[in-house]
Amino acid sequence: MSFAKLKATRQVKQSYVTSNTLPTSPESSAVPSEAVHQHAEQTENIYKSIPEYLEIRTSPTSGRGLWTTKPCNPGQVILAVKPHAAALSNERLDLHCSQCFGEGNHASLKRCTKCQAVYYCDSTCQNADWPLHKNECVALQRILASGETSIPSEAIRCLGRIMWKRQKQGPLSAWTREIDLLQSHTKDIEPAAYELHAHLAISLVRYLGLSSPSEIASFGMASGADLANFVSRFVTNTFTITDPSLTPLGVSVSPPVALINHSCDPNAVVVFPRSRPNTQEPLMQVIALRDIVAGEEILTAYIDTTLPKALRQASLRETYLFSCACALCTSAAPVDPRESVWCPKACGGMCPTPTEENSLSQCTKCRAVLQKTDEVLDAVRIGQQALDKATLLQFSDPAKSKQLSSKLVPILASAGATPSSHPLLALTRLHTALLIADLHHPQSQSQSDAPTTPTPTPTEAQAALDEAIVAATKAVAGLEGVLRYGHPVRGIARAELGKLLAVDEPAPRAPGTAAEEALRYPPSGVKRLRLALETLVQARGELGVGFGPPNEGGVVGRSVRDDIVRLERELAVWKKGLGEALRDAKEAKTGLS
Repeated sequence: MSFAKLKATRQVKQSYVTSNTLPTSPESSAVPSEAVHQHAEQTENIYKSIPEYLEIRTSPTSGRGLWTTKPCNPGQVILAVKPHAAALSNERLDLHCSQCFGEGNHASLKRCTKCQAVYYCDSTCQNADWPLHKNECVALQRILASGETSIPSEAIRCLGRIMWKRQKQGPLSAWTREIDLLQSHTKDIEPAAYELHAHLAISLVRYLGLSSPSEIASFGMASGADLANFVSRFVTNTFTITDPSLTPLGVSVSPPVALINHSCDPNAVVVFPRSRPNTQEPLMQVIALRDIVAGEEILTAYIDTTLPKALRQASLRETYLFSCACALCTSAAPVDPRESVWCPKACGGMCPTPTEENSLSQCTKCRAVLQKTDEVLDAVRIGQQALDKATLLQFSDPAKSKQLSSKLVPILASAGATPSSHPLLALTRLHTALLIADLHHPQSQSQSDAPTTPTPTPTEAQAALDEAIVAATKAVAGLEGVLRYGHPVRGIARAELGKLLAVDEPAPRAPGTAAEEALRYPPSGVKRLRLALETLVQARGELGVGFGPPNEGGVVGRSVRDDIVRLERELAVWKKGLGEALRDAKEAKTGLS
């Protein structure tokens, strides 16, 4: 097969409404059931998109949340809603439809002839978006006419869409009341966050074209304080909207989904599978990751849960102003795979990653003491610095980013870091994404490189492909250690690995001895195709959970299904050809005798 475009897998930071107190569920802080009060009076007659078996409950410790009154199975779509408002990032405006967020290009998408900034699939999408875009269109024209060289960010454009819709819906509508009931942390935010909020508020006023404070009243707000609360609600409750490969596309707001509280070991996940007609997209779906019993709270993760506890807690405090007390954060387990190194005696066990405060580390299996603690500490420190720098450079200077990740991955591995440990897993995932990008664009280079790079030879292309497969394999192994089966990130990573294995080999290796072939990875020839098929079958199973069986694993799951069918046919042809060759050889031998 030709190498189909593979998109870099990354953990998307999801944002939901939270409280500055602790979540409650069997997976988070324990709260007596009698302390939970169902259906606060202020929420009656709104949130009509929430199914009947989901209840909005309020407790003294977790605030509002969603509980299920019936069991949910892995892969079940718990909730499906279209965001109240969404906006593409500036980099995606000419690559996706601003109504349905469907992918396209300059040739397939139709540009708005007035603002020249947004694109649509066709007249259907354009007409559907016009009630909001007619105000947005005027604002964009005014901004560009003022001499600005770029349009406002997706945050400002999304805020503007919410303001115009609430102006049209009115302050008493269910739509506006859902927006106004989003949690605000205006009184709790740190001084450093005020600058961001103030910048957003000032930019929004300018974008809306308001010239006096009194004009804010037309949007159902009485004062600047109301506007500040509105901006705070937005900052706290925005979701990253993604494509089916989990690549970020923009920002969105959905009050029903924002009711869901956080756990670092969630029982559900929010995805955008794109399984509906364009007029219903982008559709947010909350999918169960495991069996959820009746009476249990629905929980998703607001942050990257592959991170160690200290980094997770810091991220939650900085953005959502609470400390997490979920089962993962309060676990007394002797070692967390996110902070682990292999046993120095290679018994198969793991040791906790040593810290400056506690350098003593023992294998949890054989109790061997880790001696090279300084080496591990240095590797983790340098690895984190490299990860921060490589992440910043991954788009502006991918060659430099790849150079950093390629140097630090083996250093961390040689220090004994396990595939699931931080920052090794993060660096491995980033390195994999950069290697895959290079396969699509072999001439991608550092800004300091020569203008052109020679086309790689078949042998060089084979080496690059094999390197990407090895990195993708390590990334999958790391994710298996920290994410639940069926998590979309795991499923996407495994699908990428399967697709890499299924790519035609530019320069297949000559067969070696049986012993040599047993040690080679990745394998070559038919053994490689069989491994690709096995990997893709496993990926489809995980995607079926993470994106829901009704969605057939989402766009990626349906693509994987097609790859499986093709590989099965290819292997059947190979088997048939081998059988015919053996038969012909036998007949030839019989004829000679």
